[in-house]
Amino acid sequence: RCVQMCDTTQPPKKRLIGSLPGDPNAKKYKVTVRDPAKGVTHTVDVPEDRYIWHEMEAQGYDVPASCRHGCCTTCAVRIAEGTVQQDEALGLLKEMREAGYALLCVSYPRSEIDCTLQEPDEVYDKQFGASFEEGGKEWGGVFLDED
Repeated sequence: RCVQMCDTTQPPKKRLIGSLPGDPNAKKYKVTVRDPAKGVTHTVDVPEDRYIWHEMEAQGYDVPASCRHGCCTTCAVRIAEGTVQQDEALGLLKEMREAGYALLCVSYPRSEIDCTLQEPDEVYDKQFGASFEEGGKEWGGVFLDED
């Protein structure tokens, strides 16, 4: 029996799993990724229910990645035009996302995209370099292998 909170008039919300192929009839957006390190530009059609990086890999493009889960910044881009949905981009601070950065491995296209891959560690350094590189706090723990 359904309680008041149950709305049977609406279909269940479809959960996206962007690393796997989705609906073959999903709307597609043109995504242009510039790679200044290699001097190449890739343009690919990406379904709205697929992560950009995973679709590019499936089509044979060589795009940098490390974790493929939105935690590192290896696949970071700066978006010049367009919008993405990147709810799982744990490796990007809110301020970086608002400044136009995205992680391709966990970004769904929501329009046509024009973006540029960032230098290795550039985004990481912009987010965390000041706190780690300037000394921060010294760890006061105990090493277990010491007598």
